[in-house]
Amino acid sequence: MNIAGKRKILFLAVVLLFILTGCAFFSNNVQIEISKQIPRQDVINNILLAGAAKADITPPPGMPMGGYSMWANYGKGFRTRLYARILYLKPASGQSVALVQCDLLTGSILLNQRIAELIAKETDIGIDGLMIAGTHTHSGPGNFFENNFYNDNASNASGFDPEYFDYLSKQIAKSVILAFREKRPAKIATGKTQICKMTRNRSIESYLANKNISAQKPPDIYEAVNPDLYLIRVDTLDNNGQYRPLAALSSFSIHGTAVPAQNNLYNGDVFAYIEREVEHGIKSRYKTHDEPIHAAFNGTHGDNSPNYRIQGFREARRIGTFIGQKALKLFRSLDDKLKNDVMIRFAAREIDTFSQPCINETCLCEKPVVGSSLAAGADDGPSPIISKIPWLRQGSARWFFTKSCQGHKRTLAGPLQYLYLPRKDFPHQMLLQTIQIDDVLLIPLPFEATKETGNRIAKECEDKLSSEGENDLRLFAVISCANGYFGYATTPEEYSIQRYEGGHTLYGPQTQPFLASQVSKLTMEMMQGKAENNFPDKWSYNLRVKKFIAGKAASKTERKTIAEPVFIPAKTNDEPYWLFVWKDLPPNLISWKKMLVKIEESDDGINWRQSRQREQPVDDSGYDIAVICNNIINRGETGIYQTRWYNPLSGGKEKYYRFAILPQSGQDILYSSPFR
Repeated sequence: MNIAGKRKILFLAVVLLFILTGCAFFSNNVQIEISKQIPRQDVINNILLAGAAKADITPPPGMPMGGYSMWANYGKGFRTRLYARILYLKPASGQSVALVQCDLLTGSILLNQRIAELIAKETDIGIDGLMIAGTHTHSGPGNFFENNFYNDNASNASGFDPEYFDYLSKQIAKSVILAFREKRPAKIATGKTQICKMTRNRSIESYLANKNISAQKPPDIYEAVNPDLYLIRVDTLDNNGQYRPLAALSSFSIHGTAVPAQNNLYNGDVFAYIEREVEHGIKSRYKTHDEPIHAAFNGTHGDNSPNYRIQGFREARRIGTFIGQKALKLFRSLDDKLKNDVMIRFAAREIDTFSQPCINETCLCEKPVVGSSLAAGADDGPSPIISKIPWLRQGSARWFFTKSCQGHKRTLAGPLQYLYLPRKDFPHQMLLQTIQIDDVLLIPLPFEATKETGNRIAKECEDKLSSEGENDLRLFAVISCANGYFGYATTPEEYSIQRYEGGHTLYGPQTQPFLASQVSKLTMEMMQGKAENNFPDKWSYNLRVKKFIAGKAASKTERKTIAEPVFIPAKTNDEPYWLFVWKDLPPNLISWKKMLVKIEESDDGINWRQSRQREQPVDDSGYDIAVICNNIINRGETGIYQTRWYNPLSGGKEKYYRFAILPQSGQDILYSSPFR
């Protein structure tokens, strides 16, 4: 390439970097202060206790969607509601833990700190015993991080939204408190199964670069994945003196990218189906009085994508329900393996990577750097045009001058990156944690770990424990996107190839060895009872702010039907649905955490009842009811909405159906005309 061509590429990289970060310079700033709180001392117990709860965290229309960066959209409504699921566990002796799974792109250390502050006076859970992980859906809101880098670049618009963060924190905190208050005597069982052909390795070139892999017969993209699904089952004592299922906690490795970047509806992607399939299955088989929860965490998904044919909801459903059914089968296989004599313990440490970049002789890079291949995007969501340009596309590694800390990484926009992306804006407060539940070790990481990264971290933990005679563990489950977010963690060999995953490994090629050393050390300290709490008394953040949801405003709009139900046949890779349109209050006056739409059915068109499918009510808490804001009119006083019932029941002409739009702000219920 001639000099003029190189200059054009450098110019394009600078323009791209400005697009990614420039609009943030026009935001206001907010100072956030959080104090470490000492949790209350609860009554001493001599048996295992457990509680569970679920919180709706669906935002109103208007939030930027995190995951596909600048190629994403603002949410116009939801296809599946977003939830946080909480499992509280208190051992017969020892401290309590709260495991929180969220239908979000990832966790945020700021969430951990704020929620720990909110729950301290009401529970016995400290920040070291609180884990919060996102499923990594690319169809949830962003803009709730403790650093400007991901607030500006993870979604399609820049800035930290304090109102959504406050809502998110309070919703989760209330449910953690509820799970704590409703704890009961419990039993636990653990298990593992394998699921094949539902995932593929999207970065096979990087995976095959690993020395231990290249020495073997090369696997194909369907073999080079983590097929393990880990599951922890929790039953609690009911009012009749019987133990019945309360919750399942699982981990499986699959990217939340079955739904493409063009989507504009909040949804949990494949995990929405994995979660609900198990919850519905437990409720149906075991006839539980309580609503069971399935906290489905993501594992070493960094290079493991859903094996979709074409991206879309049809494929998300096919893959998610298949995995959910496998998880349910494993859950049922544990019927006779439940016990209450289990070990539960944990350890946690906060590390500032700016001041503590090394462990032993393994060091992270002093300065985090965005690689050129990050701008190109991954195979599941490549950046238009940019993904084809030499020196920006995936695999564009540096092969000369590789002795610097960042090794083979090409710096996006060269030295100009340090001007547009100051070091202080990057994530650097790292929360590491290990949690033992019976014979399972959970290893939450604030990274997207690749398959081999997870293998090496787990193996170093296992080897260290065995060498010290401390290993009574059977299963080692790495959980990605937990307690914060630092981008990716690849092995040094994978990093050298500089595909998307390596370009997004911000702190250089020693990230995986650094994590393996830190986590194995922390695990050993946990086992020996030597782990020390090193959390500061206060945390302080200064963040650029952008409020995406309009403030409250008065409205006298009366509900009214705009268009009666009409059937929309299925299109390519889509699902058929019934459509109903109405006018209502503007989005900011609707409580999106409340159920809004359900389907009713009737045999005669006069007497109506809640419609059910597979023994589950058909409403907007399930798979198939979407709610969309089409428009806001009358100077912001009126919203125009549509609801869709996907995959409607084929009850024949003997049944009538209708949409029921449930009350909001004292309004009456609105019914559509019957249809069949």
